[in-house]
Amino acid sequence: MLDDLLTAALDLTDVQFHVFTDPRHDHSPYLAENIHYHETTKSKRLFVDGKITDLVDPDTIVLNIGDMPPFRRHACTVIQFLMNRYFIDDYSMKGLPLLVRLRLTLQKWAFRIYLKNADQYFVQNMVMKDLLLKLDYPDEKVRVIPYKNIDISMIPGGQAEPDGFLYVASDEPHKNHINLVKAWKLLGDEGIRPTLYLTIDDGTELYWYIEAQVQEYGLDIRVKPALPREKLFGHYRKVKALIYPSFFECFGIPMIEALNFGLPVIAAELDYVRDLIEPVETFDPASPRSIARAVKRFLGTSDDRLEVLPAKEFILELEKYA
Repeated sequence: MLDDLLTAALDLTDVQFHVFTDPRHDHSPYLAENIHYHETTKSKRLFVDGKITDLVDPDTIVLNIGDMPPFRRHACTVIQFLMNRYFIDDYSMKGLPLLVRLRLTLQKWAFRIYLKNADQYFVQNMVMKDLLLKLDYPDEKVRVIPYKNIDISMIPGGQAEPDGFLYVASDEPHKNHINLVKAWKLLGDEGIRPTLYLTIDDGTELYWYIEAQVQEYGLDIRVKPALPREKLFGHYRKVKALIYPSFFECFGIPMIEALNFGLPVIAAELDYVRDLIEPVETFDPASPRSIARAVKRFLGTSDDRLEVLPAKEFILELEKYA
């Protein structure tokens, strides 16, 4: 999302941009006289507000797309982009490492204290706005403005796979990989074995769980860790659909990317999905069977229905078990 903003900055040559970034960010493609970079290590993040104070005047706009709001008021307009649902919701942290849960709890506390230092709160779907309003933040300060750039003209595609599916997500519990893998097992039990590409890291607990399921049940699930953007976009071009079972999203960038490639999306029947796209099939993300059925509908595979018997036939059926 930062790269999208920097792409825009290259065109807005009459505007001066000061960008505070982690040293790991490669800004070499976005060098211009109107873009000034300030590398900020983790140990120096607490001092960023002081540097911003030295740069701003009343006409300045500070756009904060980091997790935490400014720790002080600035003499200018401050816009806080909110991209972490854990900060404004009581969604369960079950499954996250203890240190991560502790960090998120502290950040949630600090976020709500310092959010008053922002003049406007920008979110990228209606779900996030509703959560802010539920916490009594004023409606007039909350804006829903999603953005995403993509240039597909120079991105090569791979060989098309008629039954290939892609899920672009990290391995946090709310991304719901477990139910997705269980759905693939149910499909395999019926002799349906589509390819599923996942972009999680290798060597993790989730990775080894998936590998065990692949080996035990012969599933065609392929983990593609640390995919460069170009290769990821190549997968968008070669698979049949993006599948998106996440329980919640602050945005859902892969769904937007898929649409830019003309790729159908099969997704959870949740508000964050329909805030942005019209999926071709939906499912209950808590039900592996529902996910499997959505995949079957998309593939045009019939789904056997249970036969409803009259009560008399039901009683006669019971006699078989006497």
